[in-house]
Amino acid sequence: MINTADYNIDLLKGNVIVHVALMAMKHYFMDDFGEKIPELLTLLADLFEQIDTDIGFLEVFLHYISSNKKCEKEWLKKQVVHVFKEIGEEIMNYWIEEGKEIGILEEGRRMLIEALSIKFNNVSKAIENIIQDIKDRSVLSNLLRKAILSNNLNEFELRLEACQKSL
Repeated sequence: MINTADYNIDLLKGNVIVHVALMAMKHYFMDDFGEKIPELLTLLADLFEQIDTDIGFLEVFLHYISSNKKCEKEWLKKQVVHVFKEIGEEIMNYWIEEGKEIGILEEGRRMLIEALSIKFNNVSKAIENIIQDIKDRSVLSNLLRKAILSNNLNEFELRLEACQKSL
């Protein structure tokens, strides 16, 4: 993380997204972090009203600021709903659902690696890396079944390779 506390934000008045990003980074470790979030969300809401834009930046922004211990999820949700009015609830629900899906995938990967480690004692980094790259929970679930049914690690590796080829 870069400390932007001394950065002159006034130089970026014209570009709202860059301005919001740098302001978030600048105040992330400061005591006024909670006070700045509604201001930054308002800037984004105003921008989104003026132009038809993708909310991808907003998702990244929400993920970043929610990682701050001072920023409670419920408080953030209220701020987004308040500032973005009608679409605020939709934005938060989408963001929450996306976060749940990410959590499910992470847990599926962890469970598969743990099952392999317990059953076969040693799992290579190569296998772990392949598993970490899987983005489909049904694939992870299928691989967990294959891990349980495999007689040895080589057999599982063959099943994993076959699964990779089908993706």
